[in-house]
Parts: sequence; C-alpha cells; structure tokens
Amino acid sequence: MRLQPLDAAKQFVDEKFPRCFTALLAGSASRGEETDTSDLDIVVFDSTVQNAYRESFVLYGWRIESFIHNEISYLQQFEIDKQNGRATLAEMVSTGVILKDSEKTTTIKRNANRCLSAGPPPLSDDFINASRYFIYDLLDDFRDSKSDEEAIITVNTISIQLADFILRLNGQWSGRGKRLGRELYKFDEKLATKFFETLRHFYRHGDKQPFIDFVNSIYEPLGGQLFDGFKQVRK
Repeated sequence: MRLQPLDAAKQFVDEKFPRCFTALLAGSASRGEETDTSDLDIVVFDSTVQNAYRESFVLYGWRIESFIHNEISYLQQFEIDKQNGRATLAEMVSTGVILKDSEKTTTIKRNANRCLSAGPPPLSDDFINASRYFIYDLLDDFRDSKSDEEAIITVNTISIQLADFILRLNGQWSGRGKRLGRELYKFDEKLATKFFETLRHFYRHGDKQPFIDFVNSIYEPLGGQLFDGFKQVRK
C-alpha cells in the first residue's frame, strides 16, 4: 500500500536515519504536486556521517531519493552547486518541509536562503568566449546536417547548452531537465516562449532558420561567432 507522501517520508527517516538531527522533504511531494511517477526527495542531516552521499530506495510504495549530509558537507555542496550555476541542494533545503527538527534547522535553512539570494557567480570572459566558439561550431553542424537524425541530435545539444547559458549570462540560477525550462520561463517569459517556438517550428516543419536566428540574437551582442584567435588553455 502506498502511504501518503508525508507519512512515508517521516517513516523513512525514523527507520533509516534515526540518529539524524534534521530531515526535510523536498520536491513536488513537499508542495502537494506529486504525480504517479514522482519520487520522494529527502534531505537528511546526520553529524555521524563522515562523507556526504545519496542513496535510493523503493519503500512504502514510493521511489525515494535521499541526500545525506553533515554540518559541513552541505555548505561544501552549496559552493559546488554555485560554481555549476544550479542551486539544487539549496533549493531543496530552502523549500523543504521539515520532517525532523532541531536547533540547527533554522541555521541550515538560513544558509540555503543566503545561497539562493546571492545567485551564481558571473560568467568569466573565458567562459563566454568558449560558449561563442562551441555553440557556433554546433550551429554549423546543425545548419549543414545531412539527415534529420543529425539535425535533431545537434539541435537538442545546442538547446540545452543555450538555455543554460542564457540564464547564467543574466545572473540567474540554471537547472537540469524540466527545471531548466521552468527557470527560463521564470527569468523571461517572452524570451522563453520565443525559444521554444523556434524549436517547435523546426520539429514540425524542418525549418532551421528561426532557431539559427534566435541563437544569433543571443550571441551577437557578445560579438557573435568566435573562431579566429580563440584559445583555450587546459587548467
């Protein structure tokens, strides 16, 4: 029998992590928006854990993804996520429903909110120039693709990198999968609508030009395509 999300999450914490001092239910289930395929995302804080880890379970009729941290490792993960431009853990902690509380919970949530408010670091010139080089390299492949299969694979690769770049360029948190699209709409609904319209136009009609024009509209203010003189030093 499938338990209610909150009941399942509390039972999971009690049975699997009885020594933890704080636990949170995050994701769609914490908002009452779960679907038949939703997981339970549970963040656990346990001072006896030496190294952070994640572990998956199938229990109580649910797939459960657990993210286990100690007092230091979650702050380290915040920094890693910050450099990647995706505040995944901070978002889960900030919005998560408390399953197990302690005097440390308020501090943990405060640190998560500070991370989210600070935003990701600005993109370096090297990062922007590398994007100008590699996106246009892919765009040339897309423009000159010899088959539908080549074009589809290439435009899919570009679209994910492009959406991420737009968000990062504008100081916004990015995301993966469905969250990437949500973040793009949250940042600029008009731009996001145009982005997806050009993709739909290609998929439905095979016309590449609207998407190519959209890419150009993003990169032309940055100098457009970069090839001559591009140099990347391995660090």
